[in-house]
Amino acid sequence: MEKDLEAEIFRGPPVGDEAQQQETQPEEKSVEESLREELQKQQEESQKNYDHYLRALADVENIKKRTQREREEYLKYANVSFIKKLLPVIDDLHRAIGVASKSKDFEVLSKGIEMTARSLDDLLKGEGLQVIDSLGKPFDPQYHQALTVEPSDEHPENTVIEQLQKGYILHDRVIRPSLVKVSN
Repeated sequence: MEKDLEAEIFRGPPVGDEAQQQETQPEEKSVEESLREELQKQQEESQKNYDHYLRALADVENIKKRTQREREEYLKYANVSFIKKLLPVIDDLHRAIGVASKSKDFEVLSKGIEMTARSLDDLLKGEGLQVIDSLGKPFDPQYHQALTVEPSDEHPENTVIEQLQKGYILHDRVIRPSLVKVSN
């Protein structure tokens, strides 16, 4: 022990590299500690951001599912208001059939069906349905579908001379072209 003390005394204060090592060791520890602390903070922040990302991803998936359900529900019941408007027309038709079957009168049945057809036409017009007026008009493939072509001296070429089935437009879109006979 005395030798260690003597060696310490003989050695004196640290010089050169030895002094630098002793001075930098506390600094290295503080730099190391600060780097570890910084790394820990970054890892915590990264985990926090990842959790936010997962929550946002789950929210997006939930929104997609809810939107799909709402869309399916909307499509399922989209025609309810139209069907409610159509029910009185169906009731009128059944009443006309009932009265005609009791009286066996063709004229009463014809009149009842005619009235019902008119109310159905009015209902459909109210919903934006239009009949394509074809007879005597120039053939237009956008509105007409030629079923036959027939030579005619009375009509100019490519004119609709007979309408075999009505065509319809709903809100400016052709939903069924008219089936027509065209002059040649």
